[in-house]
Amino acid sequence: MRSLQFCYPILLHLFLFHLLSDFSSSLPLCRHDQSSALLHFKNSFSLNTEASEWCDIYRNSPYPKTASWQNGSDCCLWDGVTCDTISGNVIGLDLSCSWLQGTFHQNSTFFQLTHLQTLNLAFNDFNGSPMPSHFGGLQSLVYLNLSQSKFAGKIPSTISRLSKLVSLDLSWNYDDLRIKPIQWKKLVQNATNLRELVFSGIDMSSIKPSSLSFLMNLS
Repeated sequence: MRSLQFCYPILLHLFLFHLLSDFSSSLPLCRHDQSSALLHFKNSFSLNTEASEWCDIYRNSPYPKTASWQNGSDCCLWDGVTCDTISGNVIGLDLSCSWLQGTFHQNSTFFQLTHLQTLNLAFNDFNGSPMPSHFGGLQSLVYLNLSQSKFAGKIPSTISRLSKLVSLDLSWNYDDLRIKPIQWKKLVQNATNLRELVFSGIDMSSIKPSSLSFLMNLS
């Protein structure tokens, strides 16, 4: 009888532990502020199959990843979104080939996702938007791909703040996307972890050949 009395507290403890574990696992992981930022970003664009027309040639078949994003659902389960399993912060976003079309605003709520480590917006149509300087605020980025997204104008110097970058691809945007010597110098000095740099189609005519030796150190 004593042994049974001794077991009851243990069994009760185990029961409560599993009950709380099941309850916590059912809670939404996504942080509300980041879910809201993603939804605002989604709603700032229209969906057009022609925006990702080159994906059929170079990548997998395009489809609108953001179409399934719904208010009130866990954004960590949304297509293209990756969250940290402990903090719930959005750390990865792959919206490549997602039919996004429209102006990429400088003050987009997208830039509230300051914990992003990987970002892929390739093969969308941002209508010749200037590349926002706020990309430089995403300082946890390790991987950044903005290729074939129809950005235009000058590459902002704030890109050089992304000192953790291992891979950077800004290739094949509009023909006038360009980098000036001062931006190039800052990038070379600060992006010490960079191992892959793709600038095909970017106007680098003002960069002196001698300063391109940096590329030889990439592996």
